[in-house]
This record gives sequence, structure tokens and C-alpha cells, in this order.
Amino acid sequence: MSRTQQAARAAILLLAAVVAIGCDDTMTGPKPTPTPLPGPTPTPGPPRIVHVGQSAMGQPENLFLDTVSNASTTTIKAGTSVEWIWLSGYHSTTSGTCPMGCVPDGNWNSGIGAGLVFQHTFPTPGTFPYFCSVHGTMMQGTVIVQ
Repeated sequence: MSRTQQAARAAILLLAAVVAIGCDDTMTGPKPTPTPLPGPTPTPGPPRIVHVGQSAMGQPENLFLDTVSNASTTTIKAGTSVEWIWLSGYHSTTSGTCPMGCVPDGNWNSGIGAGLVFQHTFPTPGTFPYFCSVHGTMMQGTVIVQ
């Protein structure tokens, strides 16, 4: 082996030794960012209660009465349920509008009855009108989901 080849070989071995010694996790450059695991899905609170067929004064009346707003409009967050509780009379909670006669839209329908409890969960934001299929335009409500 020539002297030049020996010098080149020694230089390569020296370089390999320096690289091996200097590679103890001190490399620079971008480091991967850990992706956080998704947290738990927020649990919706208890259902919002709407009384069916009774006024705030406790008198039988053809209306839907939200126990928080004291009106026929219920405002909730997405993922929350509304629970309608019949307090008097024969009624329904039927999703749909009453432009000229009430028309169900198929989102929910409790059926007609007395002394019922009916619950529906609202997973997405929107405005959801409803009515009593017995009383039509004279008994309407709205659920607003934010």
C-alpha cells in the first residue's frame, strides 16, 4: 500500500471515529412535534326541560314552556337534549313548520298522548321549529341549537 493510500485510510478511520464520538443525540435540526391526543368529548349537561300543556302559573294551557326561558323558545348547545314533559291535556311535539297548516319534517315526533315524557338530542346547530299536531298553529315552539 502506498504512503498516500495509508494516509487516506488513516484519515477515513479518524473521520469515522470523530463522527461516532459526536453522535450522542446532539444532532440539530427540526424535531418532530408530538401530536396531542384528542381530549375527552365534552359531555352535554342534563336535558333542557319543556313543560307541555301548562302555563307558568300551573294552569292547563295549550303551550310549550321552556323551564329556563319561560317561553316557547329553547336555546341549547349542540349535543344537548330537550325533554318535553306533559303536564296536562293531549298533545304532541312534532318537528316541522306551520306556514299554512302544520307540516311535519320528520326530525322527531312524540306521538299524541297525555302524561308523556319525550326526549330528543340535537347534535348539530340550527333552528328547529315544532308544533303540537293536535292544536296546530295555536301551539308552536322553537329549539335553537348553537
